[in-house]
Amino acid sequence: MRMLMWLGLAILVYLAIRKSIRTNKPPANSAQSDASQWSDGPFGQAPGAPHHAGTPSGQAEAMLACDHCQIYFPASEAVTRSAKHYCSQEHADAANKN
Repeated sequence: MRMLMWLGLAILVYLAIRKSIRTNKPPANSAQSDASQWSDGPFGQAPGAPHHAGTPSGQAEAMLACDHCQIYFPASEAVTRSAKHYCSQEHADAANKN
């Protein structure tokens, strides 16, 4: 019985030390990972996804509402027709048909 108690205690100490080492270890490129964490949204940028060069890293971009579906999207991705902003070419075409 004592042997199991000591074994359990040893495992807990091992796991605590292992967790402590992981949390104190900085990422390989911490400056870049911090910038991408906050500039790409809560889920980060998908591997291979294009980086939007319209805004500098760390600076917020203006958001617009689509005049067709009312969904908000970045201003750099806007399709503008007759002073109205749309989230896609399809919504701009659909609004012009009406």
